Amino acid sequence: MKEIVFLEVEDVIEIQRMQIEAFGGDPGILNKNALEAACHAPRNILYYEDGDLADCTAALMWHVCADHAFLDGNKRTATVAGIVMLSTNGIFLPYDDKTQEELTALMFSVADHQASRQDVGDFLRKHIP
Repeated sequence: MKEIVFLEVEDVIEIQRMQIEAFGGDPGILNKNALEAACHAPRNILYYEDGDLADCTAALMWHVCADHAFLDGNKRTATVAGIVMLSTNGIFLPYDDKTQEELTALMFSVADHQASRQDVGDFLRKHIP
């Protein structure tokens, strides 16, 4: 099995900065501990739950979005962080309107605590080879 490449805290901070620069909002971290926990969650899923890339990416996305570590842009940052983590590992989500609409709706559900980490993992498995 190929070793999973994880995003670091600094990577996710840079993604948030770029999202705020591109689309507006308040830059900055609201809760550094929550951000660090979100970035370490994928490793915990791999090591303690024998998770795969979809599980690990789902953990990153879910925690960045649901735990609101940033002042603004948590859903955007979580979504892009997930896409970057997948692409860094050689996996690409389809870039079509239906997939993008489903992903957007899912991340809004995560932010409202209506969707679980498992829901995010199921979405990823449905859309990645």
